[in-house]
Amino acid sequence: MSKSVKDTLEEMLGILKQGHMTEGQKIYFADSVVTQEGNQPPVVGKQAAIERLDKFRETIGVAAFVSYTIGAVAVSGNTSFYDSVLTVKLKNGQTISLEQVVKTDWQDGKIVNERYYHS
Repeated sequence: MSKSVKDTLEEMLGILKQGHMTEGQKIYFADSVVTQEGNQPPVVGKQAAIERLDKFRETIGVAAFVSYTIGAVAVSGNTSFYDSVLTVKLKNGQTISLEQVVKTDWQDGKIVNERYYHS
């Protein structure tokens, strides 16, 4: 019997809370995943999503992970939603927090579509 979306999501969030974002993508993203940042054009493919995350870290100058806090979580069928706050320390010494809501569509234990809404 396969895990429920809720159980798989909770498992994934446990990994993300430890700051293992890339690892989470490698484990849970389907090879043909479609990810989208707000109204930006969608990115297709697991490797492209990983590269976008790496570029984001490089662009803002992330020096260290501080925390990834999860707020409300909701699951309806094969779709999940959660809000989060990512806090990182930058190379310039500044600590910043980034808030987002994540909408995820799941299929067979993998993420097939994920969209990030930032405040």
